[in-house]
Amino acid sequence: MRAIHGSVLALCIGFAFALPASAQEANDPVATATAVLDRLDAGEYEAATQNFNAQMKAALGVRQLQGVQQQIEAAGALASRGEPRVSQQDGFTVVVVRIQRELAAIDATVAIDGDGKVAGLHFLPAPAGTQ
Repeated sequence: MRAIHGSVLALCIGFAFALPASAQEANDPVATATAVLDRLDAGEYEAATQNFNAQMKAALGVRQLQGVQQQIEAAGALASRGEPRVSQQDGFTVVVVRIQRELAAIDATVAIDGDGKVAGLHFLPAPAGTQ
């Protein structure tokens, strides 16, 4: 019985720590974009879709995300990420993060809708000579 109470307490504490982060992501496009990229890097594809809007969930599932991440990893080990660049486009907040891999630089673009959900995710080789 004590073990059950301890498990329930640990679960409740876990939710207490998880909820503020989720609330923060919903209000902060950079945190939302960074969380998606972090989860992809960690191989947590299901968790990466957590903040996707309905259209994104329908268009880009776990298997597709895994395939995208495998293509990105073909550019070598993660070396660093640049500072996120934020802009507004067509009613979306767009966050672009330069990902420096061992063999290439990639720009990750994450579009966030008005509800704080990921509405777009795109990766392109970074233009040569840009930061």
